This record gives sequence, structure tokens and C-alpha cells, in this order.
Amino acid sequence: MFPRADFCSRRGRHGLSFRVRGRCQRRAWSFHGNAGLSTKQRILDAALELFNAEGVAALSAVDIAAALSMSPGHLYYHFKGKPEILAHLAEAYQGEVELVIEAALEACHGAGASLETLWTHVHILAEEAWDARFLYREAGALALRHPDLAARIRRITAAEREALRAMLTNMQAAGAIAASAEVIDGLSRLMTTGIGFHAIQLELEGDPGPPRARVARAAAQIMLLPAGLARGI
Repeated sequence: MFPRADFCSRRGRHGLSFRVRGRCQRRAWSFHGNAGLSTKQRILDAALELFNAEGVAALSAVDIAAALSMSPGHLYYHFKGKPEILAHLAEAYQGEVELVIEAALEACHGAGASLETLWTHVHILAEEAWDARFLYREAGALALRHPDLAARIRRITAAEREALRAMLTNMQAAGAIAASAEVIDGLSRLMTTGIGFHAIQLELEGDPGPPRARVARAAAQIMLLPAGLARGI
């Protein structure tokens, strides 16, 4: 039903950021493998990889240092501990989401207020959420232990929800979908939840294939909701 989302990157405030610019190769905001990066960035990259693979609760700052063959003292020179590392990763994720939302709102007007435009940006947001999936897998525990982190996650999801509501409203005005304001509000909330959690749910269900293909399937399934409101279907 929907074309594959294609991505192009540019350097943003918090790292490698994304814009829709034709048929370009998407890259994650992780900085892994770049020998020219600063020690601080290498620590963040390793932490992101470890948190996504093993979970936040199971790891300490010392574990992150060990993964980098670095002394704990060297890591603590750059970060006070795991909470500060988590805060930096969440800030980076928020920065990427804000850039995607900005591009989405710019694109979804007039003739651009279409299911294709919505799909492209939902796919990008789902990719971003997958890259920061530790925040969603352990959302409840992280919220209890790190109130500041929980507040940032709430701001991220609120921004996504408001952007989706605005895009759906523009699509309604352009005649791409038929939906009341109440339906659009509920749909934006469901889609926001799907962006954060649906790929993780598919993983739990044993969905086959590489992770990026799973994220693409998650995004396509999320898009079934607004597609059902398309005029002429």
C-alpha cells in the first residue's frame, strides 16, 4: 500500500539528523565505528548499544567502560554516572524526533497532505524509536528511578502526538481522509503509542527477519489506521 520511506541525513544539533530528500540512505544516530569521534561520543555510542541489547538495569557505568576497554575513572571524567549518560542519550533522541517532526509539518500541506507523506514520517519516527528502544522497553522502571528522564519522554511523545494530530487535520482539510476531530485526536494517540512500542511487540512475538524490516512492518501496520479513513477506500 505504501512506498518504502527513503532518507537523507544532515548534521543537526545533537548528532546525525534526518530529512526526507528523495532516495537516500538512512543512517542511525548512533556514532559507532567512527575512530575520529571524541571519547564522550564513544561512551554514548557504546552505552546506546549496550542498553538496547542488554537493558539499562542490568548494566552499570563500569560495564560501559569495560566494553570500551576504558578505565572507570576515564569514563567518570566525562560523565558522573549512568543517569547522566541516560540523560544525554534521551536528549539526543529528542533532538532527532524534533527534526523529523519539523520536516513532517513542513511537508504535510496542500498536495503534500497525503498518506504517502504521513507514512514516510511515521516510518522515520519508528526507526528513531527503535534506535532508542531501551527507553520504551523499560519505560515504567526508568520513570520510577529517573523522574527527569520520564519528563523528557513525555515531552517527546506529546510532540509526536501533536504533530500527528496536525498532519491528520491537514489531510482531512485536503480531502485525503474523512475523520472528525475526535477521531483524529484518538488516532494520533494510538499512532504515537504504535511508533514507540509496536516494533518491540513484533520482536516479542518472534517476528522474523532483520530489525529494520521489522520496523518497516510495524510502521506499515500503524499506517493501516489512517488508511482506513482514506476517501475512496
